[in-house]
Amino acid sequence: MRGYSEDVLSEVRAKSDIVEVISGYVALKQAGRTYKGLCPFHTEKTPSFVVSPEKQLFHCFGCGAGGDVFSFVMKAENVGFAEAVRILADRAGIAIEEGSQETREARERLRALYEANEAACEYFQRVLAESPEAENARAYLKRRGLVDEIVGKFRLGYALPSWDALLKALTKNKIPKEVLLEAGLVIPGKDPGSCYDRFRARLMFPICDSSGRVIGFGGRVLDDSVPKYLNSPETTLFKKGKNLYGLHLAKDGIRKESAAVIVEGYMDAIAAHQHGFGHVVASLGTALTEEQARTLRRYAPGVVIAYDADAAGATATVRGMEILAGAGLIVRVASLPAGEDPDATVRRGGAEALARVLADAKPLIDYKLHLAVSSCDRSTVEGRVNAAREAARVLATIESAVERSEYTRKVASELEIDPDALNKDVEAIVRAGGARAEQPGPGGRGGRPRAPARLGAPGAPGDRNAGSRHTKSEDDIARSGEMMKVLEAEKILLRLMAESREVQTTVLSEVGPDGFHDPRHREIARAMAEQTADAGTEGEEGPAAEPSKVIGALDDEETRRYAAGVFLGQAGEGQGDPVKAARDCLGVLREHGLRERIREIEQELASLGNTGEMERSRDLLAELWSLRARLSREFQPFSGTR
Repeated sequence: MRGYSEDVLSEVRAKSDIVEVISGYVALKQAGRTYKGLCPFHTEKTPSFVVSPEKQLFHCFGCGAGGDVFSFVMKAENVGFAEAVRILADRAGIAIEEGSQETREARERLRALYEANEAACEYFQRVLAESPEAENARAYLKRRGLVDEIVGKFRLGYALPSWDALLKALTKNKIPKEVLLEAGLVIPGKDPGSCYDRFRARLMFPICDSSGRVIGFGGRVLDDSVPKYLNSPETTLFKKGKNLYGLHLAKDGIRKESAAVIVEGYMDAIAAHQHGFGHVVASLGTALTEEQARTLRRYAPGVVIAYDADAAGATATVRGMEILAGAGLIVRVASLPAGEDPDATVRRGGAEALARVLADAKPLIDYKLHLAVSSCDRSTVEGRVNAAREAARVLATIESAVERSEYTRKVASELEIDPDALNKDVEAIVRAGGARAEQPGPGGRGGRPRAPARLGAPGAPGDRNAGSRHTKSEDDIARSGEMMKVLEAEKILLRLMAESREVQTTVLSEVGPDGFHDPRHREIARAMAEQTADAGTEGEEGPAAEPSKVIGALDDEETRRYAAGVFLGQAGEGQGDPVKAARDCLGVLREHGLRERIREIEQELASLGNTGEMERSRDLLAELWSLRARLSREFQPFSGTR
């Protein structure tokens, strides 16, 4: 299936506990028989992300993401199914060599790139430790106060001044020149087929993914050459906007502290780790991206920005904190002493100095107000007015009226202005912003998305009368409510089928997969039936279908997400006896079938009219009276129906 045999997938699945795997990305807390956390795939403040160790499934009831352990890795790592299987197999220590020719070639290509980067890292480390030409690099690290242990932990190295030292060393070790080019380790020369080293005479900082595999490098000159820092180019493995320097070493510390600290430079991160701050990462010298923010939110709910205390650092901090807050992180900002970066702070005052800076980190709103007030000359009336104007814009973003009022008084006191006057300016901005927010957006008022059409509802796909009516009649409303009840019953049936083999046998024998109205429900039911058939068991004696295997058998990713929601949803809870609950649901389907047949007969009788087909009319009327009698005898009316 999807490039691998079911035996291979079953082994990888069995050795990849979904709670353990997802805990590497998301902070989970046990909640009864499941685990909950903040969804890593969309911004939320209240956990709606659920993981079931019993069913080996996950589902977010906020954004709809869901599936098995393979689905999660595919989405979290932004890879295809084959690579997700490979990642989990490597994690579990399982050797697999299956897949299509295309899959094997892609896998070999990635493996070659990883091997080239690893070989380059080992080469740079060896040069730094042993080469006489690296003496200046060793002296530089000593002056910066780095001990051998931390140099080894971060695998620092040195690139010789030679034009092709790395090229010769790696090609000698049978690494093709083409692979070195694709990895960004060498650059094409002017002559056809010629290459030269990208990094020369630089202190080398290996950049790793969250698993610790080398994916790229940063190089720093030790003199006045430019550029001061040089990173690997964008490659198949290395994306600057996706990765964070030192994350593979910091992720456990981030979970422990429930917060990450973001610094700008490699040396800032390394120095912090040496002094005991194991939850520090660096942003690779680029502006923070949404993807980096989402990555951090997988590990902790909070983040502290500790950028350089200069104008450029303040600007980068504002941009970064907006992105981080937008990803749902609790953001604080550390104010470093003037002219210092985190590296300088720990070298000057040791771990205690940086600890004080981090402990005094301001909440996001305080920092933005600090910038607004301090950016103007408060010694003049004009300066205070400008500062008040900037502060008002910030204050207007505070949702809580009480919190906004308190901050308004604080700012007014600092600027020595009338708090009532400042409050009026703030309220004017709030009202203006509120009016804009109420303007219709792409999805209706306030830009909120419209609810999707429900299956079976008038105007929904598949409604044979869609487009012919503009208002809902009482019959339309009744049918819509009836169909909602039918679809809910089908969800409960699917969940009960996954929990009870007896229920599965009963449902499949009475209605079969084709008896479900929602096409997604039909696919899920078919996958259950096929799993039972493949297991070679019949009747009610075998085990119930395994939800993770059922989802794995579904071809469509959207259906897999939906199925996870069905299996992990609230449907079926509190139903008591599963067999009785299933019979009740089957009764809903039978009642719907009777009502649909009655409606068909009524329509046909109306169409016959005065055509003179008396015999056909009599037959239809007889069937109609019989069905109505049965409906009255066997079923209570649907709530809200006629």
